[in-house]
Amino acid sequence: METVLPLAVPSNKAVRKAGDILRTINPSAADYDEAVDLLSHWRALHSYPINTFQAYLRGKIKAARYNSAFVAQRLKRMPTIVNKLQRFPDMQLDRMQDIGGLRVVLKHKKDVYDLHKNILSSKRLEHTPELPPKDYIAEPKADGYRSLHQVFKYANKKHPELNGLRIELQIRTALQHSWATAVETLGIVEKSSFKSGEGSEQFKRFFKVSSALYSLDEDTSILSEYAHMGKELLIKELNEIESELQVRSKLKGLTISAKHIEQTSKSFAGYHLMELDAAKGKLSLIPFQKAQLDYAEDFYVMREQATRDNPDISVVLISAGNVRNIKKAYPNYFLDTNSFIKNLDRICGNL
Repeated sequence: METVLPLAVPSNKAVRKAGDILRTINPSAADYDEAVDLLSHWRALHSYPINTFQAYLRGKIKAARYNSAFVAQRLKRMPTIVNKLQRFPDMQLDRMQDIGGLRVVLKHKKDVYDLHKNILSSKRLEHTPELPPKDYIAEPKADGYRSLHQVFKYANKKHPELNGLRIELQIRTALQHSWATAVETLGIVEKSSFKSGEGSEQFKRFFKVSSALYSLDEDTSILSEYAHMGKELLIKELNEIESELQVRSKLKGLTISAKHIEQTSKSFAGYHLMELDAAKGKLSLIPFQKAQLDYAEDFYVMREQATRDNPDISVVLISAGNVRNIKKAYPNYFLDTNSFIKNLDRICGNL
């Protein structure tokens, strides 16, 4: 069933103004509430583009017969949007590229580049890619993050009012995915957004060294500060950090067991609202059918606002299929770093 669109599309000027209010420290209650309402509306507009784009991606992946591939989509969390606006004063909300995001995880590095090339060369592609892509595999971020990011300007003859909305597609390997979600998991546990530059320098160093080892394993570019080090030296440095911080011990045993996952329904859903209470080790999954998207988005906003002062609680609205696929796409919400640790052990041997 087709997504029912909100009635009005706010002007870019109005969206920009809402972003400026949200980046302000302690705005008035009236201004804040008005800005949150507009942001919620603006974010909801991205649902239709990512839905149609996801269907297109699934067709591409099925035709190419990639092994163990999966696709997920999400609307960016409001706290993350506000944090990004505050960290980057020059960023405008109406030009933020990743409010609507899609993620494809593939087995091999070659598959990542093949799929990207296939998408850009497709005659069926109506959306305009913003080139060049951000290739964090060829040139990892300073924190060690690796993935291929491609932003598209949405275009659709049926809904021209949505033309120009930006959708971000992330394509990464399973190894890169295990690293990125482990960073987010430790960030949840330590109450620090490591991917935003927060948190202990030693924890960040641990993940940079492990990223360098993963890069060697996949034969991709290594962080420049570790490019002079071979595998043995990297393992030695990782050992030193591990003996001090016991990172693997912190990560092991965190996984939320099935008995701590609350589901209101076991039937397949188009969307799930995930709410993690890291302090209690409890995850709730609330399913919504595709026709209930408007209701799901309203509930998303309500839970975000209700929990905004609790750093232990994270809420996100996603679409990734059944619970098994959700766990593969978002293991950080299950506090699951088993793949990351298993990969590290394989590359290094038992630490």
